[in-house]
Amino acid sequence: MTILFLVRLYKPHIGGVEEHVEGVSKNLINRHNIKIITEKFDSTLKDFEIIDGIEVYRINPGNKWHTWVEMFKLFNLLNSADIIHAHDVYFWIIPYKLLHWTKKTFITFHGWEGVYPIPWKNKLQHTIAEKLSRGNICVGDYLIKWYGTKPDFVTYGAV
Repeated sequence: MTILFLVRLYKPHIGGVEEHVEGVSKNLINRHNIKIITEKFDSTLKDFEIIDGIEVYRINPGNKWHTWVEMFKLFNLLNSADIIHAHDVYFWIIPYKLLHWTKKTFITFHGWEGVYPIPWKNKLQHTIAEKLSRGNICVGDYLIKWYGTKPDFVTYGAV
């Protein structure tokens, strides 16, 4: 089975979400084909490389329209995945999902965007991702209260 993770930042960037995705990927790599799409946060990074047996594809960051164009370039990669699992960046695949309703997609909500009160558009993005995906995981139960999310699972991370 091919699992495609979407994550804003990944190795060599350091952070909690990056560590989470790396850990999950390393646990799955012996049983599944793992691929990751992430932002190219540093221009010296390669567009594609294999890190610890995991295929990492990097897209150039930009606004939502630019991101959708970048994702369209990886259309075959999206199509070849059995499961697409987004980590906070479900909006990257909304146009794709609207064209491919049956594709198995999942979302993990990792955190708060750092703005209070939480803007309605952030809550709307959570709601859309939740409705379009087959299941969701919240890292922290505060997401239920502040975003109105109805998680399938709640897990806890550390700051």
